[in-house]
Amino acid sequence: MKTTELTDFGLGLRVDGFTPARRPETLRTLLWEYGVLHLTGFPRDPEALTALARLFGEPRTVFPAEHRMPGQPHVRLQSNVRGLGANAGGQYWHADGSFAPDTPLVTVLTCDEAPEAEGETLFADLRAGYTALPGDLRDEVDGLDGGFPCRRIAEEDMRRATAMRTVSLSEAERSRQLAELRDFVRPLVTTHHTTGRRALVLNEHWLREIPGRTPEEGRRLLGRLYETVTRPARVLRHHWSVGDVLVWDNASVLHKAVPAAPGLRKITRRITTAVPVTEPSPAEPTGEPAPGRTTGGTARRTAEDTSEHRGARTAAPDRARAALATTP
Repeated sequence: MKTTELTDFGLGLRVDGFTPARRPETLRTLLWEYGVLHLTGFPRDPEALTALARLFGEPRTVFPAEHRMPGQPHVRLQSNVRGLGANAGGQYWHADGSFAPDTPLVTVLTCDEAPEAEGETLFADLRAGYTALPGDLRDEVDGLDGGFPCRRIAEEDMRRATAMRTVSLSEAERSRQLAELRDFVRPLVTTHHTTGRRALVLNEHWLREIPGRTPEEGRRLLGRLYETVTRPARVLRHHWSVGDVLVWDNASVLHKAVPAAPGLRKITRRITTAVPVTEPSPAEPTGEPAPGRTTGGTARRTAEDTSEHRGARTAAPDRARAALATTP
């Protein structure tokens, strides 16, 4: 078993030969540090993938039901084939589950059919993006919230999907789903539920406004944030092959699907799992609390990326990698 960093800027790690029986706590440690894990040689039967998802929390039931794999309520079928699962989703920068502000999610995705050209998934680091902001912009966003009008957006999405016949929903199903959503505001900077590292909160679909700013001011500010976070030199681009298994932390990274080249098919299966929220580990430096702001009960913190901070922050992942490398 070995690990290989996927970029020279700290985003993404390839893990060869991992199985759930081999020190699962080390896999969690590595995911919180690298944001994205590529597991090679991992079994892809439904039971194994569900067991993998359960290492991080409780798998969520897929909505709508017609996007579920038969007999697998937690597994979402995704494709670019009309009538086969969820079609053409996620072609914008987003984190899964952004409409549920108090529930950080981990995503497990495997590829059943890969296109020969294009069809990649892109990843951008929300933590590195926060650190890379100019000081004045970082100070500005530290005190701002983002507005997520989820009920209105979800209703628009469901009506559009029904009209396009990409999904069929009864009025009762639509009402039940809307009843589970709420509009909310949340800070544009949050603290990771486990490590205490700070990260931006962004989503090109669900985040629509900045309270206290005009629509134009809000769009301009968000544009600067997306430009910083998704700068091409900081993006991990994953080219899919059949059998790939990727795991990513939606509290740390954004992702975006690139359409497959015309005429080529792409089919994947996805599980999202709700992560239990814990206080950041004392072993992970988090800085001093920012006055007057909290997220999930944990004080928002500074994150100056000093050499001392970097060294302490990477100690746990280094130990985890060593454990994986030496586990028989």
